[in-house]
Amino acid sequence: MIASPQARAELRSGWLVVLAAALAIGVGTMGIGFYSLGLFVQPLQAEFGWSRAEVSGAATFQQFGIFLSAPLVGWLADRWGARPIALLSFIATPVALFALSRTGSSVVMWDALWLLVSLAGAGTTPAIWARIVSLRFDAARGLALGLMLMGTGTAAILAPALLGPVFAQSGWRSAVIIMAAATLAIGIPASLLVGTADRPAAGAKAKGRFEVNRQTLILLVIAFLLGLIVAGLIVHLVPMLVDRGMPAPAAAQVAAGVGVAVLVARIVVGYLFDRFHAPYVAALFLLSPVVAALLLWSGGPVVPAALMLGLAAGAEVDMLAYFTGRYAALANYGATYGGVLGVFCLGAGLGPMAFGKVYDALGGYDLALVSSAVVLAGVVLLIATLGRYRA
Repeated sequence: MIASPQARAELRSGWLVVLAAALAIGVGTMGIGFYSLGLFVQPLQAEFGWSRAEVSGAATFQQFGIFLSAPLVGWLADRWGARPIALLSFIATPVALFALSRTGSSVVMWDALWLLVSLAGAGTTPAIWARIVSLRFDAARGLALGLMLMGTGTAAILAPALLGPVFAQSGWRSAVIIMAAATLAIGIPASLLVGTADRPAAGAKAKGRFEVNRQTLILLVIAFLLGLIVAGLIVHLVPMLVDRGMPAPAAAQVAAGVGVAVLVARIVVGYLFDRFHAPYVAALFLLSPVVAALLLWSGGPVVPAALMLGLAAGAEVDMLAYFTGRYAALANYGATYGGVLGVFCLGAGLGPMAFGKVYDALGGYDLALVSSAVVLAGVVLLIATLGRYRA
């Protein structure tokens, strides 16, 4: 049951905004753009003879693009409203994807084009859409943000299922064209649905700055560390399991449980944020990856570890979006959350690389897993110190 009549009223009047935001994020650079990356590995290895590291470099450049662009588009949304930025981005992204589909055998060009796709898709990320939802909701904000971010979880499930056959039958270039068409066909209507209610009133002084206070600075640290550790754990989960002697297909099935747990966590965490003090809820959920890292280090059961990682991945972006609206003024939401999201993506881009370097240097993941547990325990303590919401 929704916590209050006010929350129910907000969801009744604003459900279309949440749906539009979920669809937009699902076909954006953090949705289909990210969760399709694994499908490129084998086709590009076969066509160009690239290594897996060379193909996977796209993920790092994609995250780096969000790091560069999210603070800027958040600031612009605070001043002009989100819809014009979203519309421009959903036009530019298909163009960038089309350019990607024409790429040749240059790894440098491959990475550069993924960076271009990410920059073009700046208006498709939660930096824009979490602002729209946060301005529309208050009592039901946690649940609304969780439902919005289910767009990325749905993309994690549908992108491989729907695009996989296209990659196999028609090739990766055709698949990229289909991605571009889906981005345009879904993103433009979703952007039009949200209206212009989030634009500053005529004559109002627009703020649009990163709001500096104790809590927002702590959020930057939390965001970077969460991106670094959780992304590293998830990306390297399958290799860890294979190293333990699990067949690759079975390891992939275990990893699929992460996506299911992400979807569950989106709703549950958002609902609990609306009913209880959110830092305590977040701290409780983020104990799960601490336990997961220790289970993987000690050779414990892998299915619970994978599900715990999924719970953490489902809670982290919801948490950062929600906390921003409670510890910074909504007039500064876009710029502040854009900075927090950008730092999170920087960590997410570096984390898998860092785990890989530890493995290459030591021949195993033990140091990375123990360090992850320690760092995440520190993150939990930081969250617990955030204190009361700011007025």
